[in-house]
Amino acid sequence: MTTEAISAHSRSESDHPARRARTGSWRATLWPLGLYAVLSLAFFGVHVIRHLGSQIVASDPIDASAIMWFLAWWPQALLHGLNPFVTHVIFVPDGFNLTWATDMPGPSLLLAPITLAFGPVVTWNVIQLASPALSAWTAYLLCCHVTGRTLPSLVGGYIYGFSPYMLSQLTGAPCLALVPLVPVFVLLVLRRLDGSIGSRTFVLWMALAMIAQFSIYGEVLATATLFGATALLLAFALLPERRAALWGVVKLLGLALAVTVVVVSPYLLYFVFGRHYPPGATFFSTDLTSLVIPPALVALIGHGSRAIGSNDESYLGVPLLLLIGWFMWQGRRSRVTWVIAGSLLIAVVLALGATLIVHGHKTSIHGPWWLLKHLPVLRYAIPVRIALFYVLPAALIVAMLLSRSSPREPAGVAAWGLAALAVAFIVPNLGNSSFKTPVADPPFFASGTYKAYLRPSDNVLTIPAWGPNDRWQADTGFRFNLSDGYLSNPFPPSFTRYPAWNMFLTGRLTPDYAAQLRRYVVDKRVTAVVVDQSVPGPWRKLFGSLGVRPVSTGGVLVYRVRPA
Repeated sequence: MTTEAISAHSRSESDHPARRARTGSWRATLWPLGLYAVLSLAFFGVHVIRHLGSQIVASDPIDASAIMWFLAWWPQALLHGLNPFVTHVIFVPDGFNLTWATDMPGPSLLLAPITLAFGPVVTWNVIQLASPALSAWTAYLLCCHVTGRTLPSLVGGYIYGFSPYMLSQLTGAPCLALVPLVPVFVLLVLRRLDGSIGSRTFVLWMALAMIAQFSIYGEVLATATLFGATALLLAFALLPERRAALWGVVKLLGLALAVTVVVVSPYLLYFVFGRHYPPGATFFSTDLTSLVIPPALVALIGHGSRAIGSNDESYLGVPLLLLIGWFMWQGRRSRVTWVIAGSLLIAVVLALGATLIVHGHKTSIHGPWWLLKHLPVLRYAIPVRIALFYVLPAALIVAMLLSRSSPREPAGVAAWGLAALAVAFIVPNLGNSSFKTPVADPPFFASGTYKAYLRPSDNVLTIPAWGPNDRWQADTGFRFNLSDGYLSNPFPPSFTRYPAWNMFLTGRLTPDYAAQLRRYVVDKRVTAVVVDQSVPGPWRKLFGSLGVRPVSTGGVLVYRVRPA
């Protein structure tokens, strides 16, 4: 996160009456949002806009189906008076504590009319297409507040909203792609420091922004708090003349955070005291060379590969790094410059993780994350995702540098040329199939045939055991219970301890497969089995051992299981 200390620069740049008039009108505020929306549709919507219900902006349907389940679950739970934090319609009969999964309650409820009318697939696409535009727009507003200049702010907004970080999250993580509130946090702090909003207004809007971000994804709010605190400490250290004002902001931030905790306390109670187990994949760190090596998601690569690496979001590109270095050199005697640059550099260092990795080789050099990974909540954060917090100051740096550069001077020509290259180096690779994936339910579910075979009280074991079955349940309005599933987290130990579970996932049968299957069916109270016939595997042999004949209909095999 950028620092509150840039309010000094903000005041000097924005005090000009003409600039304030230009940046303060509604028209001047909203048209950039329209521009970014057009870009998002052109980049990512061209393949899905005519097929919103059958194509998604994602690299695969597995994680996407889990998120779609949540998009349908929150309206379902509130409309039917169910506990939204714990579900007993998936992983039955054990249930699942949803506060330890990527549930996105805010967007799910806000977009509930779309989900109820058109289904969660359409809602998924709406979020994915809106995320770059909204994020770029709020970054533009931040840059415009600091610089008072429109064109440099447009460039800064683009760098944030269409960064490789964003491209990587658009392949399947809307909770991480929908980050327009991070620039809003910074903007609110700057406006409080320059006196353009009062203390009550600040607390109100900051608390609303924090609550909204928590309702999108709590991890982003936690890491934003970490980097906000880091920026404040830098400002306290480097700007002694601003300490009184900064301390006032700190107290107001504490009040806003306290309000947030009170509002989200029901969620936090289930998170802290509910039955849960920690997430698994928390070890991904930024490879140092990934800052300059282009990923397959940018046009610079020039091919349509679907390959996605764990460091795609880390990339900045050589031109952008040169602009950052130029800004630091140009303002090397300015303490404000070092507050901003320091925030960026700290984020880069933390994104490198607990141990430095260089071009795929793990070194013996430990980083600060080696200590932070032991803190509550933050120990579950994935270091590579911290790229968000150096992309934002990088975008602001570019806007500030361009606002000082005249294209009529040689230095200005060089700065704008580098900025143009920085944008060109991160333009998305539209040929990459990671931004478009077809989704289709078997006719059994799509045509409503399931109503004749599955009762609302049924506990259904499906093949595949994870991924699309989440979407099947959501699309049918939770008509049946699932005896398997996937919710963007490791599978519950109460399921993985069964040898049958591994058979469902891999299709490899154990010598005693019949006994293991019956054990699972009895313990999980399975009353029906639905097998997608397009999924290869020994399913007839496995489920034939139950001693019941399947019904072949709508592209699936349906087995009615006899009582134990």
